[in-house]
Amino acid sequence: WQQRKRVANARSYTSSTLLKGDDTYLKAYYRLMEVYSVVKSGGVQAQTEAVKAFAQRESVLLNQRLQEIETAESLEETAKRQEREKVEQEIQELHSANSWRLQALTNIAPEEEATVKQYLPDIENTLMHAQYT
Repeated sequence: WQQRKRVANARSYTSSTLLKGDDTYLKAYYRLMEVYSVVKSGGVQAQTEAVKAFAQRESVLLNQRLQEIETAESLEETAKRQEREKVEQEIQELHSANSWRLQALTNIAPEEEATVKQYLPDIENTLMHAQYT
């Protein structure tokens, strides 16, 4: 998700090639592609459930790792602290990435999802045509 977040926030190289008046079109295109990718991945509900399940699994593993660090007799306190900091950083990154993804999913209105589903064949035909011309 972090990579998608960086890509979504990065300026696209196409924006410099479009005329100034095409900014509205470009924003609409980006939004369409965002909703399209969610629809193609099973829809908002399926993606939301997947994000939550992934976060749960990763949280369990990271918390287990924290427990292992705390109970490790072979680690000195300095090493324990460093390991804890690493795992806590991973927990923060997991939370941040999942929060960003869930927010992106909740920003998709049911009407948008339904419209993209309705016109999915047309969208895909247009994309395939544009790719090969």
